[in-house]
Amino acid sequence: MMLGSAFRPPTVGVDIGSSAVKAVALRHGRGGWSLVAAGEAPVPEGSVQDGATTEPLAVSEAVSGLFDALHLRRARVAAALSGHSVIVKRLSLPAMSHAELAEAIPWEAEQYIPFDLSEVQLDYQVVPGDAAAAKSSLDVLLVAAKRDRIDDRTGVIMQTGRRPVVLDVEAFALANAYQMNYPERTDALAALVHIGRALTIVCLLEGGEPVFTRDISIGGQIHLDALLREFGPQGVDEFAAKRMLRGQFPSDVHQDQVTATLREASAQLVMEVRKTIDFYRATAPVEKLSRVVVSGGGSDAAGLADLLAAEFNAPVDVFDPFRRVTRPSRAIGADVAGPAYAVAVGLAMRQEGDR
Repeated sequence: MMLGSAFRPPTVGVDIGSSAVKAVALRHGRGGWSLVAAGEAPVPEGSVQDGATTEPLAVSEAVSGLFDALHLRRARVAAALSGHSVIVKRLSLPAMSHAELAEAIPWEAEQYIPFDLSEVQLDYQVVPGDAAAAKSSLDVLLVAAKRDRIDDRTGVIMQTGRRPVVLDVEAFALANAYQMNYPERTDALAALVHIGRALTIVCLLEGGEPVFTRDISIGGQIHLDALLREFGPQGVDEFAAKRMLRGQFPSDVHQDQVTATLREASAQLVMEVRKTIDFYRATAPVEKLSRVVVSGGGSDAAGLADLLAAEFNAPVDVFDPFRRVTRPSRAIGADVAGPAYAVAVGLAMRQEGDR
């Protein structure tokens, strides 16, 4: 069995975003997780919108090229969904057997899923809780994903010649990576905030376990748009605005002006995170947020961490998805780092047959 697993193709976590695809392959051994390969590649502009691929062939070619560059020719793939065609709902149900719960889920789903049940794939997971409370009730995370979105994502992977073995929800992959990298953290309520280009994922954890998720339809692009509106009349184009996001300013633009513009844009994102927290706390016995953890390519925008800290009066940390991952020098992409890889790392930890 040990020899068989050693030569089995790795599971590759593939995070398909609106501007780039990221891939991570990990291996699990006695000492924990170690890196096999990691990297990213751009996807064509507009080819991924609200989590859906509008140009499947172009995206598949980008994914396939990345796999080839990482020497992952026989990879098994774990991918994930996000956006408005994925619904996650926490249910509180009377205590019942596993068989009774499986029978009850479709009936419960009809009350909360805004799609015809024939259009969605349902899954669920019992949320660990107090043993005494479990005798009278069950907390269940219900997940519904539209079948056409599932077919879309698996089709992109299959066109690369690789086999999709896991299809997750991005928020859960994020939580998976966090639990592995920060096992010592059991905050009463923590918020994982993953800021992509066009979408921000908020995943709330109680005691380290995911209890609520929301996808917000704004992301790091909001900062780029704000710079173009403010400084476009001065001749700043998109290329120059991207350089400004990295701290490289034209001679006629003062850093304080840029910082003020980015803080104003960040305030819109913080407001949406606040709405998410308040919505959850309205029905949960948690007084305040204990911690905010930011990740994603848009998480380093000027002023964002300070605004989150002030809004929630809580520490704000930058998520290191490789914190507990050994990176041998022989690994491809051994120097890859950064919070943008959080979802891909969480997916790479998944195995075929996982719930």
